Amino acid sequence: MLNVDDIRERYNQLYPEDGVMENTLERIEDILQLKLPTDFRNIAKFYSGGLLGGISCFAFTHEHITPNIVDETLRLRTSINLPSNFVVLAEPPNSLIIMDTQNPPSIIWCDATDTKRISTMTFISPPTLWETFFDFFTKLVEDEEEEQLEE
Repeated sequence: MLNVDDIRERYNQLYPEDGVMENTLERIEDILQLKLPTDFRNIAKFYSGGLLGGISCFAFTHEHITPNIVDETLRLRTSINLPSNFVVLAEPPNSLIIMDTQNPPSIIWCDATDTKRISTMTFISPPTLWETFFDFFTKLVEDEEEEQLEE
C-alpha cells in the first residue's frame, strides 16, 4: 500500500519538489476558517498545485499567484454559497473539483451544473469521488506517469 513518502518519490520522478511552507498552510486555514486535512498538508510540502495528470489544480497559496485555492474558494462561497467546509481545488472545463475538509469522501469532482447542489450533495450527474486527497493525488500522479510514457 502506498504512503505519502512513496507518492512523493514518484512525484519527484516527474517534477522537482515545489511545496509550500507550513505558515502558508496555517494562513490558508485562518483565512478560510477551516482545518486542512493532514494528507493535504503532507502533500503540500512537495506539491503546491499546478498541472498534473491533465488537471490544473489552483495554487496552494493565498497571495501573489492566481488563481489560487483561497481566492477561488472565497469567490464560490459568495457566488454559489459554497459551504465553509469546502476548498476549491480546480475548475476543469464544465466541472469543479472540491475538497471537503470535514467529511469523506474528501474529493468531489462534479459537473458545473451541479455546483449549487454541493451543500445538499444531491447531484443530478453522479460526481467522481475519492475518499481522501491522497487518493486523488495518487490518481493524478498515475495519470501523469501514463501520459509521460506515451510521449
